[in-house]
Amino acid sequence: MHNNKVLSLSKTQYAALSSLFLLGGSFAFAQKSQLPDGPGKATMQKICSGCHAPEIVLGRRDTKEGWAQVVSSMVDRGANGTDDEFNAIIDYLAANFPKDANAKQPNNSSSNDSGVKK
Repeated sequence: MHNNKVLSLSKTQYAALSSLFLLGGSFAFAQKSQLPDGPGKATMQKICSGCHAPEIVLGRRDTKEGWAQVVSSMVDRGANGTDDEFNAIIDYLAANFPKDANAKQPNNSSSNDSGVKK
């Protein structure tokens, strides 16, 4: 059964709701721009955004080998791309999100259910 009832908003409510949508769009745009520019960025955004926001990497650091394992895991989960695209993504991640040599190394025994180190 179709409900023909129309939601009635005051001008103030309409303005507030419109502002939320505009701010939400601006926030999403700002999030996308947080990734550093460089070779492989566009490829990463294209391939990775099929399942999650590419910005998920912002808080993570790893070695090139570690990033290769992450990308391999994503391929196993259904990420689609060519070998060249995946290599460009690994190079981009390794160059822009390297493991900090001064950071405390994680305990090798700590891993989540997927086997990926935390």
